Amino acid sequence: MINYWAIPNMGKMHMMQLIEINEKTYTKIKHPYYFYKQWHDPNNYKKRIEKTFVVRKGQSKVESPIKTKTTFGQTSDVIAPELHPFLKDVQKSSIDNTKLFSNTSEVGGDMMVSYFGGVNERKPPDDFMKDKDPVEVFFTDKWFKELQKHFPVSPSGNYLGTFLEPYLKSNPQLTRSIVDDLLDVDIIFDPFSLMGKYMLGYMKEEHEEKSELELYVCKFYQSRKNVIPYKEDLVDCFASKLKRCQKGDLIAKYRRDKRLVWQQLDLVVKNLRRIEKYLQDANIEIVYFNMDRDDYKEVFGFEKNELPRTATHPGDYPERELYETIAKEYVTIRNMRDMRRRNRLRDWI
Repeated sequence: MINYWAIPNMGKMHMMQLIEINEKTYTKIKHPYYFYKQWHDPNNYKKRIEKTFVVRKGQSKVESPIKTKTTFGQTSDVIAPELHPFLKDVQKSSIDNTKLFSNTSEVGGDMMVSYFGGVNERKPPDDFMKDKDPVEVFFTDKWFKELQKHFPVSPSGNYLGTFLEPYLKSNPQLTRSIVDDLLDVDIIFDPFSLMGKYMLGYMKEEHEEKSELELYVCKFYQSRKNVIPYKEDLVDCFASKLKRCQKGDLIAKYRRDKRLVWQQLDLVVKNLRRIEKYLQDANIEIVYFNMDRDDYKEVFGFEKNELPRTATHPGDYPERELYETIAKEYVTIRNMRDMRRRNRLRDWI
């Protein structure tokens, strides 16, 4: 049983795909609106079962609707009579679907934006949602076929906020009633959220007294394998982080004052090191996972490990050379040889 203590853009999508291929279970979050837990249908390898833990807007009771999903790499047994034009374009596209749906393809990203808007704008058509319960629409199978025609992507956080309570942020103690269910999986992503925290070492939380929930979950974590992924290839790591930024804003910032970009990358390093420090202070043994060369089978027990290491990597994109140049400059200026805490006497981060 493993906890995956990853900062953003550190291999979670790759891990989720390997988990599905290997019929493992996991818990993950959509912050701040819900947890979800996924496992394999014991009678059908092609099918995954997903339970979501939501609180409706204005309420304080946790509901747990269930839906099914198709295992990564498999074809769904459910045939929708009509598909949205986006799905038809995906079928005709030469883009690797792994990259398309993990938001690592520049072209795929543009394709989604053209149909559904940016990630903060995506909402289903009003006429489709009329008189429907959005919890049933998005967290059960009831309207699956209709979604393939009208809105075959995930809604934005802004839209979720119209019908769900952000209880992971506003009332994290509600997690106590469901935490034992969430803990009962092979792999936990974002394990700090199950403790009622936004991110380990997050500055506003550093000096807060530990809650009953945090103490309970932390004790449980001491019996699990706690993995912190990191990148040995620092230039590739920081270039990939830069790709997550708004392109125009990032380049303008770099040309105006490079220190603003360095501060942004410093925050990436700080967040990783805060996780390390928290676990060390809690006497929780850390297992480091080098994403560039360590073995997924050895560390995570994945017997099926044919997925290329670069499957969810951004690959080539127009700004890659520029971002790698910026990343090289940052690594040189910071005298950084390792993004983990062991390098802090060199880079002073």
